[in-house]
Parts: sequence; C-alpha cells; structure tokens
Amino acid sequence: MKISFTHVILISLLTINIAWAESKIAVPDFELLDLTMKLSDPQKVAEINAQEQKNLRDIETFLKSGLNNKPGFSVIDVSDEARNAADKSTGYLFDCAQCSAELGRAHNADYIIIGRLHKPTYLFSYLIVRIFDAHENKLVKEFRSEIKGNPGVVIPGAVANLINKIDKILPH
Repeated sequence: MKISFTHVILISLLTINIAWAESKIAVPDFELLDLTMKLSDPQKVAEINAQEQKNLRDIETFLKSGLNNKPGFSVIDVSDEARNAADKSTGYLFDCAQCSAELGRAHNADYIIIGRLHKPTYLFSYLIVRIFDAHENKLVKEFRSEIKGNPGVVIPGAVANLINKIDKILPH
C-alpha cells in the first residue's frame, strides 16, 4: 500500500485537531450564601448587599475572561433562566453532581463550574468553586479561597489563583 504525501498531511491534521480540542466549561452565575446577622439599619443592609452583588459579578467576570484567555478552554455562558430552572433552591446545584452535570450537558459543556461566595461573617468570605464533569456526573475538584480585605485587590488575586489551579487539573 502506497501512502501519498496528501494522506500523511490529512492524517496529521486530524491528529492535531483532536489534540487541540478545547475543554468547554459552562460557568453559570455564582450564588451568595450569607450567614451574617441581619442589621437593623436598612441603608447599611442595602449598601452591604450591593457590595456583595458587585463582588459576585467581579468574580464571575474575572473567572470567565481568565479562562477564555487560557489556551485550550472555551467558556460557555449559562443564562439566568436556565440556571434558575435547574437550581431548585440555594445550594442545590452546588451539592448535586448529577444535577450540575445535567445543566452542563444541556449547554454542550465538558465541565461545569458551580461557585459560591460563602459569607459567615462581615470580616471575610470564602470563594468556593466546585468543578463537575458533565459527562461522568461527578465532582472533579473543589477549591476554596478566603477573601479578606479590600475586594478590589483580593478578588482579582483569588480568581487568578483559582484559574491557575483549574488550568493544572482540567485537560485542554
């Protein structure tokens, strides 16, 4: 059997294409689990809530853009409607690998990242991220980072650290 130069190129391109396949990661909005005592001053409560919502959006924005900038990853957005339909209550997707994996598969993702900003006190929060394999219905890894101090400084650093950890464990 004679193999032509064209066949060698074609086989090489097919092999390279498989090797360069990106890991598709679904990233729905993170949830806030606020366990702090409720204050009696409505203005202060509104300020704190606004800051926490800003922190959540910053975390999501930094995570999505950081993963998109990593070679071999592509981020799939999950609409609020799809997330809310899959999330029966606070912590449901966070605790249920099969439910999270199903949401990931519905968006043609290989993995899904479910995140939580856990706030046990006004002094600090924990950024907790669980990565689920959408095809195998299982938890791949959980990462936790303490967020303490100026959110404008601490959040970008915590998310950059998280992205580096994800880069090391997920194939791409």
